[in-house]
Amino acid sequence: MKPLVEFALTLAAIYLALGGLFAAAFQGWGLRRLDTGAVGAGIGFRLLITPGVIALWPFLALRWHRLAQGRSFLGNQETPVSSRRLRALHRFAWQALAVSVPLVVAAALWWRPALIPRSPLASVSLGEKPPR
Repeated sequence: MKPLVEFALTLAAIYLALGGLFAAAFQGWGLRRLDTGAVGAGIGFRLLITPGVIALWPFLALRWHRLAQGRSFLGNQETPVSSRRLRALHRFAWQALAVSVPLVVAAALWWRPALIPRSPLASVSLGEKPPR
């Protein structure tokens, strides 16, 4: 059990480290290319979106890569994404969460360590000396 937890924590640390590196590059060069509304944004806005950039860095990297190739990822002002397509994407995301979150919680409850054993002092009644 312990190696599995250590492996999961190592993967999470690598993911967050890569997200941090991506966030630095994205804040410097990619943000103004990806979102023209963020061109004059100050440091407060950049600090506000940094946790989201770190968490969603694979999605943003793919979007930035497709933009660099001249392709649209999910639409733009000339060819917006249809509301039907967005609803389908949101439905998929909610269904994936509805399945994965209970599975993760159930796995965490299943693999949790056993309860702490009772102390020998808990069985001593008043007036008795504790066992040595």
